[in-house]
Amino acid sequence: MTEFGKILFPTDFSESAENASRYALSLAKKYASKVYVIHVIEPFTYTTEFGLDFSAQLKEMEASARRLLDDIAASIKKTNLDVESVLITGEPFVEIIKYARKEQVDLIVMATHGRSGIEHMLMGSVAEKVVRKSPCPVLTIKKSGQTFTMP
Repeated sequence: MTEFGKILFPTDFSESAENASRYALSLAKKYASKVYVIHVIEPFTYTTEFGLDFSAQLKEMEASARRLLDDIAASIKKTNLDVESVLITGEPFVEIIKYARKEQVDLIVMATHGRSGIEHMLMGSVAEKVVRKSPCPVLTIKKSGQTFTMP
């Protein structure tokens, strides 16, 4: 049987991610796994030709994300699991894959958002890209109550 000694849990702090965290923690408890909670801030770039400076907003986003990550890590520590929280800036799926390789994780547990149609075409799916490029198995958790209708 495969052991999951290291589980990576990417979060965007959404309700879907919170639902996926239950699966990640359940598996972590079963296998006494170390849990890596990661959030990737996607940088936004605007030219400074207009005199706009978004550095203060980026710093606030980072501070807010750090607080949320620390809250998640503190909650996980209460269950006596080993946890590490990581905040990275970059392209979400790329950074998740890079981190999974760097830490040699055994499993990635992440939420899907169930986008379809134009929204999926325009925004893509971080989970889909992670599944395709991951160096390890990926358990994707769909949003609670989400249903599929046959075309």
